Amino acid sequence: MEQKRQIYSDEDIPDIVRGHEVWIEYDGHSIPHGEGVECKLCFGHNMKSERAVEIEKVKSIVFDTRGKEYDSYVGSGGDHLLVRFTPEHEGYHTLGVEYNGGILNLPHPGLEGAKYYQQYTKTIIPVGRPREEYDLTLGHELEIVPMDYRQYNAGDDIILKILYDGRALAGATVYAIYVGNEDCPIEVQTDNYGRAAVKLEADGKWMFKVMHRDPEKSAQDRYDEKVMTATFTVMDVR
Repeated sequence: MEQKRQIYSDEDIPDIVRGHEVWIEYDGHSIPHGEGVECKLCFGHNMKSERAVEIEKVKSIVFDTRGKEYDSYVGSGGDHLLVRFTPEHEGYHTLGVEYNGGILNLPHPGLEGAKYYQQYTKTIIPVGRPREEYDLTLGHELEIVPMDYRQYNAGDDIILKILYDGRALAGATVYAIYVGNEDCPIEVQTDNYGRAAVKLEADGKWMFKVMHRDPEKSAQDRYDEKVMTATFTVMDVR
């Protein structure tokens, strides 16, 4: 008797496998000195937030202009998580979050084999009136680093550098998403130095995304490939 082939729908595939990612949002304006900062950790696809990820799979970190690390609190916020911290002085503050999606071994055609999913996201938050330049690299395994970060206006170019294990990642596709182009993101390839220039064609909130797979980071008898996603958000393009 001929065995029927199992048919799987997209709904059977976990969101992280289908291309969902984490990203950070905040109100988009400079935070007054002395006030606490609250950010949303969203999960969805191309800035369409769908649900909160599990708190126990999230690790956050905050650095200020002087390289000081801050304690941050991650809590529930309904359909997203909330990340809070209290800065001690003026200047840019970088908030980074790691999301450990874990090892998944799916029976779906084309997805066979165990894979380890890891995601990274970050944003830069101005507190008071930032005046100093500083290192914008957090040290995430896969990371998007803005070059010459500043207040951006619609029509400006933003230069991004993609790092993988601290080295420039050439030939990677950077996706640029803003409210209004979620279904048709801008796509730019990185050059030999891992850099990509994106024209900010609209004001408002922007997210930049890059993905990378590395079979060399397999673990024997556990998973055969590491699948990574990194995002970076700019909340106040004017």
